[in-house]
Amino acid sequence: MPRADIVVYNIGELVTFHGGPQARPRPENAGILHHAGVALRDGVVVEVGESEWVRDRYTASVYINAGGRLATPGLVDTHTHPLFAGSREDELELKASGVGYGEIARRGGGIKRTMRDTMNASDGELLGLLESRLDKMLHYGTTTVEAKTGYGATVGEDLRHIRILASLPPRPQQVVKTVLAHVPPGDDRKGYIEEFKSRALPEAARHGFNYADVFCDNVAFTPSESHDILAEARRHGLRLRAHAEQLSRQGCTQAIAPLGPDALDHLDRATGTEAEILAKHEITAGLLPTSTLAMFDDARPPVGEFRRHGVYMALGSDYNPNNRTPNMQTVIALAVYLYRLTPLEALAAATVNAAKSLGLEDTTGRIAPGRRADIIIWEHPGYKWIPYEWTGDHVDAVIASGIIAKNRLGHE
Repeated sequence: MPRADIVVYNIGELVTFHGGPQARPRPENAGILHHAGVALRDGVVVEVGESEWVRDRYTASVYINAGGRLATPGLVDTHTHPLFAGSREDELELKASGVGYGEIARRGGGIKRTMRDTMNASDGELLGLLESRLDKMLHYGTTTVEAKTGYGATVGEDLRHIRILASLPPRPQQVVKTVLAHVPPGDDRKGYIEEFKSRALPEAARHGFNYADVFCDNVAFTPSESHDILAEARRHGLRLRAHAEQLSRQGCTQAIAPLGPDALDHLDRATGTEAEILAKHEITAGLLPTSTLAMFDDARPPVGEFRRHGVYMALGSDYNPNNRTPNMQTVIALAVYLYRLTPLEALAAATVNAAKSLGLEDTTGRIAPGRRADIIIWEHPGYKWIPYEWTGDHVDAVIASGIIAKNRLGHE
C-alpha cells in the first residue's frame, strides 16, 4: 500500500477548484465532490477521490475523519500590512463621530502615527508582533498570506522593515513578501522617491521579496510617481501590484497596467473603464471589503463590470492598524453582503483566484495532486454556509504545507 502522512476522509463536500482560477466560478466548474477523501504526503496532495477508496488505499501516519463536513483549499489573503507597532482604536471613535480620514491625518493620526510608533519599536518587538498576527491568521484558516512593509518614516526605516520581514523564521503558512511605497514621509517628496528606488527596491530584491507595491492615490503617490517606482521595481526582478482607485479615481489603473502588475487592489472607485483595462492586461482585481467598512466608505468596486469583462476577482483582509481583521472567513462573508459576490465567487476569490493574484496559481489555492497540501475543514456541511453563518470562527482543522496547524476534530 502507498504511504501518506495524512488522510482526510468522510468529507461531506469537497470544493477543489482543481481546474484553476476562474473569472466566473459556478458549481459545475468548481470541482465539487461529495463523500470524498484526500491523501497528503511530503507537503503535497497525492490523491483525491471517493472517501473509502482513498482511506483504504493509503497507509497514513494520521487519519482525520471530517465527519461529513466541508473541506476547501486553505484561504489565501492577498493584501495585509502586519508589520507595525501601536494601535489606533481611538480613531475609530473619531470616524464614527464623522471625522474624516484626511482630517485625522492632519491631526497627526493615521498612517504617520503608526510610522512614529513603529519607529520606536525594536526589531525583536516588531518580529514578535508580526509572528503573532500571522499565527492568528493561520488559526482562522489562512494558509498563504501576502505581507507588506510600508510603515517606515524614512527609507532607513524601510530598510529595517525589509530586513525584519526577511528574517521571519520558516513556518507552515506560506508568506509572500512585498515592499510597499506607502506614503511619502516628510517634505522632500522627490528625494524620498529617488532614495526608495535606489535603496529600498534593490534591498528587497536582495532579500528575496516577491513583490513591490505602491499606494497610488491623492493622499499618497501620483499615477506618474507610481509608474516610475514600479518600473524601477520591475528592473530589479520584483513582481508588481498596487493600491488603486481607492479614495479617489486618479487614473492609477491606466498608468500602471502597461507595466504588467499581477493585481490592482481596492478599486472602490473604479468604473467599467478600469474593468476593461484589467481584462485587457489580464490583471486580477483585489477586493478588500473590510477595508471599505473600516474607511466608512460608501463606494463599491464595480463587480458587475468585472463580471462582464471577465476580470478575475481576489479577496484580501487589508489587515492594518486601521482595519485589524485577521479572519478571512469574515472577509468572504462581507464580500457577499457588501459587494454581492455569490458564495462560490467569494470562496474562489479567497482561494484559487487569490493564488493567481500572488503568482501562485500553479502551486496552491486548489486541491489536486501535486499542489501544496493546504486544506481546511469547516464545521459547515457545504460552502453556501460560509457567508450564511459568518460571525466567529467556523474552521475546525487547518493543514498548511502538510502540517496540522489546528485540529478540533481529533485524529486516528
